[in-house]
Amino acid sequence: MPRVLVTGSSGQVGGAVARRLEAAGWSVVRFDVADGHDVRDATQVSDAADGCDAIVHAAAIAHDSAGTPDEIMATNVLGTWHVLSAAEEHGVRKVVYFSSGQVFGCAEGEGVPDSLPIDDHHPLRVARPYGMSKRLAEEMCEIWTRRTAVPTVVLRPVMILDDAASARSSPADLEYGAFVHLDDVVSATQLALATHLDGHVRMLLCGPGDFDSTVARQTLGWRPQHGWPDVR
Repeated sequence: MPRVLVTGSSGQVGGAVARRLEAAGWSVVRFDVADGHDVRDATQVSDAADGCDAIVHAAAIAHDSAGTPDEIMATNVLGTWHVLSAAEEHGVRKVVYFSSGQVFGCAEGEGVPDSLPIDDHHPLRVARPYGMSKRLAEEMCEIWTRRTAVPTVVLRPVMILDDAASARSSPADLEYGAFVHLDDVVSATQLALATHLDGHVRMLLCGPGDFDSTVARQTLGWRPQHGWPDVR
């Protein structure tokens, strides 16, 4: 039975990923601050990764409003380093890292995109702590993979909504009219674990809206199955 460490396993994304992987036959090691775990503690992360075939790293402070800049950097950047170090120490074969569409610096009035739809080749101009932490962690994954040859898959979801949240929303409510359904994010994670990949790759995950998920489609065969629940 393959074994996977899922950090942030009590969160919206990490919890859904952990449940789906367990249903698919994975042995899931859950790791979350709600259970007393801390990605800032290298020993805790290493102990959790021992014996794992893969890591899905979803633990993070998820917005600039959710912590101080120092807290965001410590959790999102140092925490990712601890995950990568543990993966190397224990011979983990793949790391899937959750980044964000905010790495481009075009979210919440921060900047204007060069063109629409925004794709994975758009310049990374983020300057706020949260987006900066995600950009730094992406770069860390790439450099670490170059050194270790262990593949890293960076998933860049836009606004993630479940059934209830999408039913309450409309394209006018969301920046660039963009969201990705939680189930589609989980499916992308499963594909990232199952698909043979060499090296480092980054890919946007978007259902409807002005973001281009071509890399995810070409690399993983991923296609979102959820759009708006009705025509608005």
